[in-house]
Amino acid sequence: MLSFVKKYLSLLRQDFWLFALLTLPGMIFYFTGLYQLDALTWTTCTIGALNKFAVEFLTISIIISLIHVMGFTKAGVFALVMFLYYVTISADIVLLVYFKERFGVKYLMTLGGAQYQFLLDIRLILYLVFLYIFPFFAVKNMWHKPGRHASAKRIALCAVLLALIAVITPLNFMKGADVFFAEHLMDTTAAGIIKELIADKPQYKKTAELEGAVKEEADKYNLFKPTAFTNQNTYDRIILLTTEAFSNKFIKTFNPAIPSEASDTFDTLVTGYPYASLKSVTLSTLYGLSVIFSGHPNAELSFNNDYPLSLVKILKEKGFKTVFLRGANEEYMNEHIILKSAGFEEIYGAKYFESKPEYAPYVAWWGLTDRRLFDYAVKYLKEHKNDKLFMNILTVDTHVPTGRNDYLGQEYPPLTAPEDGEDLQNLYERPNMPRAFGNYNYDLSLFLVALDEAELLDDRTLLIITADHPFFANLDTGGLFKNYRSVFDEVPMIFISQKPIKEAVSRDSFKSQQDIAPTILGLAGIPAPKGMFGRSIFESTPRTVFNIKDNYIAVKNDGGTRFVPLNSSKKEDKALVSLLYTALTEEEK
Repeated sequence: MLSFVKKYLSLLRQDFWLFALLTLPGMIFYFTGLYQLDALTWTTCTIGALNKFAVEFLTISIIISLIHVMGFTKAGVFALVMFLYYVTISADIVLLVYFKERFGVKYLMTLGGAQYQFLLDIRLILYLVFLYIFPFFAVKNMWHKPGRHASAKRIALCAVLLALIAVITPLNFMKGADVFFAEHLMDTTAAGIIKELIADKPQYKKTAELEGAVKEEADKYNLFKPTAFTNQNTYDRIILLTTEAFSNKFIKTFNPAIPSEASDTFDTLVTGYPYASLKSVTLSTLYGLSVIFSGHPNAELSFNNDYPLSLVKILKEKGFKTVFLRGANEEYMNEHIILKSAGFEEIYGAKYFESKPEYAPYVAWWGLTDRRLFDYAVKYLKEHKNDKLFMNILTVDTHVPTGRNDYLGQEYPPLTAPEDGEDLQNLYERPNMPRAFGNYNYDLSLFLVALDEAELLDDRTLLIITADHPFFANLDTGGLFKNYRSVFDEVPMIFISQKPIKEAVSRDSFKSQQDIAPTILGLAGIPAPKGMFGRSIFESTPRTVFNIKDNYIAVKNDGGTRFVPLNSSKKEDKALVSLLYTALTEEEK
């Protein structure tokens, strides 16, 4: 038996150091993921790391051997395939850094129509060149060129070993959030995408009543309970400003490292008006907006099924004119069609603004500058001053990864003071997210002045400032986020009105983006439908945050955190998955 094992393991020994070297990008991805997901522990850095090394080692052995079996022997061919493999890993690393999520199918959907000027950045070009040169010289100098028959045997051996590791890894018998995330990071990027594509997804449902185990899960989390809560003061002109990628980390009130000049408008609003800090429920713009509109954590259920729950539709039915303004192209990912299904009557974006001489010079990069978008919003509000109105404004200048590079002749005041120091001054003088939010802070002040001068902030009007999703990455931010606090990654929600909101913001720490829809409906004097997972943030009630990822669900409340794989076979897990894939509506369809 021992001689049999030695015989087959010798197939890997000859090129061990080559395969080990080529695992480095995969191991970098693994440790980056552990860091971003707060899962760096002795267990994940020892047992988990060895497990990940074995997975990457065996996968790369299969790739190299398969290319050889196909008849290729030139280092350039091996390098090209490995280059593509490393590009997928790089995409995974980028998503983990910026969004704390893995690169999966939903992000493949966003590739068409995105902005790719960053591909011309010399730093990226050099990085891509390295991704090719690294495997080229490794294979050229370290590959021993076994016979094709030996390579075929090596493929079979590695496939068997991968299957064994999947079954007998010690991680399978351990518990804890750190172990869960280590297992989540174990698949290679390509394998993860393939698994996601072929996996049986839970089926979306629409029902008037929950039953059995699914109802028990809903009751466990205090969902869909009737309430007599209503706001004392209501509004019939509501402006929802969903700032691109906004989070508390850019507000000096929460992060003292931010210069005063880059945050003075934010700070004045946070301290002067009702304010809530919200947990994010999902990431990317379409997903974030879908949760905001529906009060339901499953964004795909909403936008793939014509929004069975939608605050926009409800407002429209109650006589509100519904309009969506955005700086980016309104047709990106067919969002002009999706937003129509959410209930918006009118949708204006970069394509529309390019046709208008007064706005066309200010359309570049991802779209129309925020300042000009605000100008148009003021103009539109003036023209519809007597209408009941719900307007969603989605900005673009703070889009990742650096914010707008060129403001097309628009001028901004300095974002730092002399006493802030040279390093901080230099930071705010180059394109990055801190500078983008500093400039947005100024544009927001101009917008507020324009609304006030046009007498648009009257007793009927409520302006809500929040975000489509938060910004997690700390790249090119100096030491601004060195003293990290979890509140940095939460989404602000500020309520600006002349007629005060009399209710107090709930003190529950698990307020989330799920709560935005019922909150807005309450402030419009309209009861929220029973199927919304959220509750008004002015209502005191225990809350739970449901965050649906590519292959698992994270559930968080005062009782702790629960992770549920979408393919779990446990009865209670299956009930929770079914609950989150169900739209509870007044009438069964």
